Amino acid sequence: MPEVTQVKLLLRLAMTKRFVSIFLFALSLSPIAHAQYINLQLKIEPELSATIEQDLNFGTQVTNSGRTEIQLGDVNMGVFSIKAFHTQNVYLNLHYPNALSNDNPAIDSDIPLELNLAYNNTGTNNANNSNPVPSNGGFISIHEYTALESRNDVWKQMYLYVYGAIEIGNIPNGVYTGDIVLSVDYD
Repeated sequence: MPEVTQVKLLLRLAMTKRFVSIFLFALSLSPIAHAQYINLQLKIEPELSATIEQDLNFGTQVTNSGRTEIQLGDVNMGVFSIKAFHTQNVYLNLHYPNALSNDNPAIDSDIPLELNLAYNNTGTNNANNSNPVPSNGGFISIHEYTALESRNDVWKQMYLYVYGAIEIGNIPNGVYTGDIVLSVDYD
């Protein structure tokens, strides 16, 4: 009976915000000081939210089974969604190890890993209409039709797709893992 190797990938999403500053200035036009009170209420909503819609899943693999690929559009690809203000831009970058390591530190075997990232900023979750993100990251508008948007529909959704391949060689049984981090910087 062939040996079975379990492959687990941990997808983490890291979001950072560069900066937001609010300055309030008060000017007095009268030389005589009069006490004035202003009741100011601010409702602040998040500028960006991200959700993991589906985990990247290579499933259980058999030792020496060779290359296993998840293509763009396959049911096992990882899917993220980002909801943001329709004129926002995001910088996307996918960080991942060259190989998955066995959870047992005494085992030195690993599984080579190749990943890719694509995005669809049309507002629909359709990998067929997606564009690849360069391997060194990319600066992308959250929605491609910002000039045509109505003022009533200010929140838009972008979809991100993670896909790739692993190579299963002659490795011992076990659980092989790696941290995959999708960084989303926005302004």
